[in-house]
Amino acid sequence: MSSLEVETTPRRRGRPADVDPDRVALLALRHFAEHGYDATTMDEIASLAGIGRRTLFRYFPSKPDLVWGGLEPVVGRMRAVLEGAPADESARDVLARAMTASLELDAEHIEATRLRLRLMASDPTLIGFGVTRLGANRDILAEFLARRLDVPADGLRAQVLADAISSANFSALLWWAARGTDDDPATAAVTALDELLRGLPD
Repeated sequence: MSSLEVETTPRRRGRPADVDPDRVALLALRHFAEHGYDATTMDEIASLAGIGRRTLFRYFPSKPDLVWGGLEPVVGRMRAVLEGAPADESARDVLARAMTASLELDAEHIEATRLRLRLMASDPTLIGFGVTRLGANRDILAEFLARRLDVPADGLRAQVLADAISSANFSALLWWAARGTDDDPATAAVTALDELLRGLPD
């Protein structure tokens, strides 16, 4: 059984020997999809995951954190590609490779990502909650573009381009999640990148 697979019966509550935040988040996301986000309480999620309320809040301080959890590894993979790219690789190719690497997910994480995005699309307040988290992705894009374009990272050009790329990426993923197909999310992200970055210097 994988670490994210739903158990047939909840485990006993109490202090668990080991908590898998990804598993807890997926259980919550599935429950939100079936029973409604607003109608679900944190106590219900704790019971479903077989952990105590205090433990749940240690990992996820709020319901929106259950939805937005898991973004850090995605951003980390993107950062690693952008910071390690050779200077002779085109900006477009580096960005496409970074997006693809960031979205290298197994089947269960694909499911969680789709559920997260569908929920965000249905509740604008959740997108507002995650604006600062999306900002981390925008900042590493701005740093990369600044190096390639030889402009300040906090200058208008780098900031506007980074915002545009980050927004296009998020929009493409929302579109992918809404379609409900088995397509790779990276394909949608890279297609959106190509639509946006036509004419960007190498």
